[in-house]
Amino acid sequence: MRFSVVIPAHNGELYLRFAIESVLNQTRKADEIIIIDDASTDKTADIIQSIESRERVKYIVNEESTGFVDAWNRAIEKASGDFVVILHQDDLLCPEYLYHIEKAIENYPEVRHLYSGCNYINELGDIIKSTPQPHSVEPKLCSGKEYAKNYLNGVITNQHIHRCPGVTTNRKLLLDQCAYRKEAGHIADDDFFLRVGVFTNVIGISQPLASFRHHAESCTSKAESLTLNLAQDYIYQVKYYKENRTILDQDDSQKIKRQAVKFINLLLSQSLLYSRKDWTSTALSLRKELEEMSPFFMDQNMPFWTKIMWYLLESQNLNHRLPVLYVRTLNKLISIRNAYLRKSL
Repeated sequence: MRFSVVIPAHNGELYLRFAIESVLNQTRKADEIIIIDDASTDKTADIIQSIESRERVKYIVNEESTGFVDAWNRAIEKASGDFVVILHQDDLLCPEYLYHIEKAIENYPEVRHLYSGCNYINELGDIIKSTPQPHSVEPKLCSGKEYAKNYLNGVITNQHIHRCPGVTTNRKLLLDQCAYRKEAGHIADDDFFLRVGVFTNVIGISQPLASFRHHAESCTSKAESLTLNLAQDYIYQVKYYKENRTILDQDDSQKIKRQAVKFINLLLSQSLLYSRKDWTSTALSLRKELEEMSPFFMDQNMPFWTKIMWYLLESQNLNHRLPVLYVRTLNKLISIRNAYLRKSL
C-alpha cells in the first residue's frame, strides 16, 4: 500500500521545518510528501524550497489563500497514495507512526480510517499533556458509531481520543464519500470525524504517535474571536444533525446543541466584557436560530449565571450598561479566585 502525507502550510515558518522533518524521519517511509503553500507571505516558501529536492517531496503553491479546509481537500486530490495522512504545519509525527499504521491496516484490511493518540506540546516541543490512558500500540477495532460517540464525548470533556495529527484515511473514501467540509468552519476536523464512521469501521491506537502543538501563533490562537467562530460552527452542526440522519443518536444530538448553547453564552459575555456590540448582535441572532430549531432548549440548558446575563440585557431593552457591569464584576471575581488558587498551590 502507498501512503501520502500532506502538509498544508500558511505562514508556517516557525515550526514547518520540524513538521517536514518528522515525516522524512519515518522508519516506514512515506511514499510521497505533498506540501501546499497557501499563499504564504513569510519564509514558508524558502523552507519548502530548501527541501523540495528531497526524494518524494512535492511542492504546490496556491497564489491566493482559500483557507485550511480547501488546502486539505486540494492536497488530497493531488495525492496518489491509497491512504492520506494530513499533518498541520506546526504538528509532528513520531518516527514509528507509519510503521504502526501500516501494521494495523495489514491486520484489518477492510478498515479505511485509523487514528493514534497524541501528545500536546508547547512552543519548545515539551509535552504538556497526552490523550487519555491506557496507552498501547495494539490496534483496537470499533464500529463507526462507537468511534463517533467516543470522539464527541472527548470533545465535550476536553479529553479527546485523538487530534488531527495522527489520523490516516483511505483516499478514495475522502474523495468519493466523505470530504472535509469548508462550511463546518473551525471544527471541520471534528465534523469529519463525526461523519466518517458512516462509511467504515475504525482502528484506534491509543499510544501517542503524533504531537499537537499549542502556541500563540497558531491559526486558532490568532482568530479575532474563536468563540464567535465556534458559536456559528456549532449552529451549523445543529442544523446538519436536525436535517440529516446519521449514526449519532438523539442523546448525541443533544450534546451538540449544548455545545452551541455554551458558545453562544460565552460569545454574549465576551461581547459585553469587550464592548463589542457586533458580537452581541450575533449572539442574539444565533440564539434566535437555535430557538427556532429547538424551542426552549437554550433556556432549559443555561447555567444560572447566564440566565441573569440574558435577563439583564433583555430587561434593559438592549441597553448594555447594567449587563456590562454584571459581566465585568463576574470576570473580576473569577480573576481573584484564580489568583488565590494559584497562590495556594
